[in-house]
Amino acid sequence: MTVLSVVFDQVTKVAAEKNLKTWSHDTDIDLYKGMRYPLGAIGDPFGDTSYISINFNYVRNQGAAWGSLAHMRDSIRIPFFVGMTIVASGVLLVLYRYTPAHKKLARLALALVFSGAIGNFIDRIRLGYVIDWIDVHWRFSGWQYYFPNFNFADIVMTIGVLILAVDTVLTDIKRHKGTKSHVANVA
Repeated sequence: MTVLSVVFDQVTKVAAEKNLKTWSHDTDIDLYKGMRYPLGAIGDPFGDTSYISINFNYVRNQGAAWGSLAHMRDSIRIPFFVGMTIVASGVLLVLYRYTPAHKKLARLALALVFSGAIGNFIDRIRLGYVIDWIDVHWRFSGWQYYFPNFNFADIVMTIGVLILAVDTVLTDIKRHKGTKSHVANVA
């Protein structure tokens, strides 16, 4: 599953670059132009009502989540992200290795987070930036928000973190119930 997730992530990023990038400078990765392709909307983005729109939109993200740390000097930013990804991937592999086989949900979550990290890591090594290509914008009751662009690797990492949180809560509930029944049996 991890390999398929990474392959799918890379294929979608290559497709986004091929179909959504309209221009880029030969040597300066900051100089590029992408296009936004509307995928669909619920409601009227130009009216006064609530709506949500999803678009394909080519963006080069040189930073971390939501572009944070993108403006650091390359001599600091690139080694920082490479080092952090290597350390985080190592920790994920160790956690996966020592998570018992019967903890299927936790192992799935760790595999998803690992595959997303590897997908974005490949971009950083290959390109010097991460290709983000999904764009979501919404407006509800006068409040609107342009969610930062993301990609398939970001989606699987987020799903992995959510699954891990759910597994942690379920494990804690089971542990808590087991402690209560053990105390009741002893008394």
